[in-house]
Amino acid sequence: MQPERNLLKRRDIEALRTVEAAFHSGPLAELLGSAPELERRTGLTKDEFDREYRAQGRPVVLAGHVSDWPSVREWTFRSLAERCADVPVVVDSYNSKAARKSTFGAFVTRLEENTDGEDPIYLQEWLYRSSAPALAEDMPELDIARYDFRRELYGEAASTNHQLWIGQRGGVTRLHQDAYSVDVLHAQIVGEKRWYVMGPGAELLPGPDGEARLDALAASPDTRLTRFVLRPGDVLYLPAGWFHRIELVTDSIGLGRKALDESRLRAHVRQRIGELLALALNPDELRVTHSELFDVVVARARSLADRMDIDLSRLRQ
Repeated sequence: MQPERNLLKRRDIEALRTVEAAFHSGPLAELLGSAPELERRTGLTKDEFDREYRAQGRPVVLAGHVSDWPSVREWTFRSLAERCADVPVVVDSYNSKAARKSTFGAFVTRLEENTDGEDPIYLQEWLYRSSAPALAEDMPELDIARYDFRRELYGEAASTNHQLWIGQRGGVTRLHQDAYSVDVLHAQIVGEKRWYVMGPGAELLPGPDGEARLDALAASPDTRLTRFVLRPGDVLYLPAGWFHRIELVTDSIGLGRKALDESRLRAHVRQRIGELLALALNPDELRVTHSELFDVVVARARSLADRMDIDLSRLRQ
C-alpha cells in the first residue's frame, strides 16, 4: 500500500508534527498574519444559504445565527457541571495515549484548577445525546442542516451525530479534514475559537530531499488559506473536504453538527466501508497510519457496524 504523499491528509505522528510546526514558524506561519478573513453573513435565510453557499461549496460564517439558543444565552461551565456532574466522558480522546475516563463534573473541576496554562484539557466529540439527552433542548436543530442525508441512510436516531467540544484556553485541534465526505457545521456556544481553513486542493508534498515543501503550500492558489474567530451565536458552514485547524482563544464550548449532501453519498459509503474493512482485516497497519486517532477510528467503526448489524468478529475469520 502506497503512503499518502500529501502530508496534510496523513494522520501518522511524523506528518502531524510537521504540519503543526508549520503553523508556528516558516512560510506558512508568515502567511497567517495576512490571510484574509472568511466571509461573515448576517440574517441569511435558508434559501439564500442553500443557493449562495451550499450549492456552490463556499464556506461562510453565519454571524449570530443561533444567538437565541438557550445554550448560548444561559450556559456556563459551572452550570453544566451541576447538570451533568456524574455523566461519564472520555477526556482528550483524540490522543490514544492521553485519553482517560472521567465524569463531566470532575472534568470541569480539573479545568478550573488547571490554571498554569500548560497542557490544556479538552473534551472532544462528546455525543451528549446518548449520555445527557436533556441538553438537546437547549440546542435546537439547525435549519440549514436539514439536508443531511444520513437520516435516509441510517435512520433518524443514528443520523444526527451531534457533538459537544468543550475545552480550555490554549487547546488545539490540529489541521485535518473531516472524514466520510460530510459538511461541517459548528455552532459556538461559550467563548471563542480561532479557525484556520484551507481549500480541499491544498497540498503539502515532500521535495527531492524529503523535506516538506512549505513554500509551495504557502504560494499555491489552491491553498486558499483564510482565518476567522467564531464567537457565541455564530455558526460556521464548511463544505466537505476543507482542511481546518482550531485554537481555543478562551475556555470554549461548541456544537459540532455534520451533514451529508446526497451528492456525496457514494463517496461517504465507500469511505465508511473502507475504514470498517481496514479495521477488521488489517488493524496493525491502521494503528500505524492513524497512531494518535486509532481508538477514535475503532469507536467509529464499531458504531457503524452496530448500526448495520455487522459482526466484526466474523470478518476477522
